[in-house]
Amino acid sequence: MRSPRRGRTVAGAALPLLMAAGFAASSLPASPSAAAARPQLRAHSGSSGSGATFAGLVGEPPTYVFPMYTAAYWDTGYIPWASYLMWPPLYQWGNNGRPAFNPTTSLADAPVFSTNAAGHTVATITLKNRRWSDGKPVTTRDIQFWMNLLDANKANFAPYVPGAFPDNVSSIKYLSSSKFQVTFDARYSSYWLLGNELDQITPIPQHAWDKTSATGKVGNYDMTPSGAKAVYNFLQKQAALKAQFATSPLWKVVDGPWQMSTYDVSTGQVTFAKSPTYPWPSKKNISSFTELPFASNTAEFNALETGQVDVGYVPFESLNAIGSLKAKGYKIAPWIQAAFAGLILQYARKDAAAPILSQLYVRQALTHLIDMNTIVNRIWNGYATIQSGPIPNPNGKGQYVTRQEAKPAYRYSVSDAVKLLKSHGWKVVPNGTTTCERPGTKSNECGAGIAKGAKMSFRIVGTQSSQSDYRLLQDIISSFQAAGVQTNVNLVPQGNLPSLAAQCVGKSTCSWDMELWMGEWPLGWTPYVETGGNTFACGAASNYGNLCNKYNDQLIKANHTSANPQKALETWENYMVQQQYQIFLPVPAYRIVAYKSSLKGVTPLDPYLQIYPQNWSF
Repeated sequence: MRSPRRGRTVAGAALPLLMAAGFAASSLPASPSAAAARPQLRAHSGSSGSGATFAGLVGEPPTYVFPMYTAAYWDTGYIPWASYLMWPPLYQWGNNGRPAFNPTTSLADAPVFSTNAAGHTVATITLKNRRWSDGKPVTTRDIQFWMNLLDANKANFAPYVPGAFPDNVSSIKYLSSSKFQVTFDARYSSYWLLGNELDQITPIPQHAWDKTSATGKVGNYDMTPSGAKAVYNFLQKQAALKAQFATSPLWKVVDGPWQMSTYDVSTGQVTFAKSPTYPWPSKKNISSFTELPFASNTAEFNALETGQVDVGYVPFESLNAIGSLKAKGYKIAPWIQAAFAGLILQYARKDAAAPILSQLYVRQALTHLIDMNTIVNRIWNGYATIQSGPIPNPNGKGQYVTRQEAKPAYRYSVSDAVKLLKSHGWKVVPNGTTTCERPGTKSNECGAGIAKGAKMSFRIVGTQSSQSDYRLLQDIISSFQAAGVQTNVNLVPQGNLPSLAAQCVGKSTCSWDMELWMGEWPLGWTPYVETGGNTFACGAASNYGNLCNKYNDQLIKANHTSANPQKALETWENYMVQQQYQIFLPVPAYRIVAYKSSLKGVTPLDPYLQIYPQNWSF
C-alpha cells in the first residue's frame, strides 16, 4: 500500500505548486550549483552521555506533531525522524540493517494468526510491558483509542486505502489490558497483514489525549463516532501549533525513547531529550539528540567538513571529499534503503503515447537501451543496487528478491532494441525519429491504437535539483536517441515531482509520458512489504502511471489473500520484471552517511530510513 510521498532528498508530500518551464527539446540545460548557506549550529562536548547532532532534510524540518498523520506529513523528516522517536508503531520493521520484521523492538509480541469457522483470518496480539513517560502503563485501551479515532477519521490518515485497513476488520475484542484480537472479513496473507495492515496501529495515550479542548477534562469521548471526530479535530489543530511543540503537555506523554525538548520555530531545529520510562540499552547512551536544518546540500557539507555535525552525509557531487573526511575522524557508510526506483510510464487512455507504451516489445526495447551497470558505476559511483522489479533488495539482503529481479531484466543492447522495433513495423532512425510504418495488430505490426507515421517520441519529466538525477536523465535521453527514440524534456524542482505524478492519477490525460523519479518509492511507515496494491493495481491511490491490467490485478490480489504468500509475491515479482510496466532502475544509496568515529551505534543503517539515536553513545 502506498500514497504519494517521499523522495531521496527527500521530496516531501506537501505537494508544492509546480514551477516548471515548458517542455523543451531533448538537449538539457546546465545543472545549477547549490547555494552555500551556513546555519547556526549547536556544538556538543563529545563526551560520554552528551548530545549528538544529525543532519535533517534540506528545507524540510518537522512541522507537525501527531502520529495519525495526514498525507501532507507523510515524509521522512516527520515519520521516522520525529514521530517514531516519540510514538513508535505497534509493529516495527528494520532488523539489524535488514529489511525484516523486528520482534525485539516491537511493542507487542508477533501476532498469532488463526482461522475462524467462517474461514477468515484472526490475529491475536499481546502487548509487551511498556509505560508512558508519565508512568502510566501502555494498555489495550490505548489501542482502542487509536482504532476509534482511526475509524471515525480514516479518510484523513495518509496510509488509508478504501477496502483495506481498517475497512477489512470485522471486529476487535479487547480481551484484557494486554491482549486483543482482530478478526478480518476474509482470509488474508500473513505477510500482507503484518507488513501492511497491523503495522498501522500506533498506541497513543488515551489517559492524556482523549479530550476536545486544551482546557477540557480527559474523558471517553472516543467511544462514539462524533466524540472521536471531536478529539481528532482538537489533536490535529494542536499538532500544527509549532510554537507549542516542545512545551505542550500533550506531546510530553510518549512511549518511545525521546521527548521533544526544544523547537526553533524560525529554523525548524529540534532537540529531543530522553524519556524517563523508556528501557534504555545503556546509561552511556547520549542524553539528547538534535536534528539540524539546512538550506542546501552545500550548507550541510560545509558544516560536516568543519566538524559541526556528528551524523551527516556526503552529497553525491562531493564524493571525492570522502578521503579528507576520513582524515578528519569521520567514518563513511552508504545508507541503502528498501525501495525501488525508475522511469514511470504513463498509460492514460487518451494520451497519444499510451498505445505505444502499452506494447510489451516497446518496453523491452526501451529497457534494452539502458545500461544498468554504467548507471551504478558512473552515475552513483558504485553506491547503488541493481534491481529490475518492485521488491527491494538493499545491500543484496532483500527477503523476497528472486534471481530474475536481482539482475537487469533485459541486457543492455542497442542492436536488440533496434531489432525489436524493426520487427514490429517501425522505421528506426538512429539519432533521428523512429516512426511506425506498418500499423496493425499482427505480430509484425506496430500494435493496437498506433497509427501509421506515429512517432517514437515521449514527453519526459526530470529534475536538475539533484545533480546525480540530472546526469542520469542525460544518460537515458542519450541512450534512447541511439534507437531514434526522442524525448521532449521538462525540468522541475525535485520536490515537485510527487505532485506532478499525483496529478495524473485516475485521469484520462496527463502532461507527461515518462517521469524519472529517483525518490525510490521507499517502503516503510507503512507499507513494509511491497505487494503492489496501492502502486500498480488498477485505480490504486498511487498508481501514477494509470496502469490497469487484469492479470496483474489477479496477482496482486493473490499477494493479499494467498495461503502461500511468499510464492504469490515471487510470482508477481517475476511478472513485473518481465513486463517492465515501469522501467525499473538501480536504487542509489539514500545518503552516503558520514559520522564521527567517536560516536558508536550509528550503524547498521536501517533500510526503512528509521534512526535509532537511543543506541548511540560517545
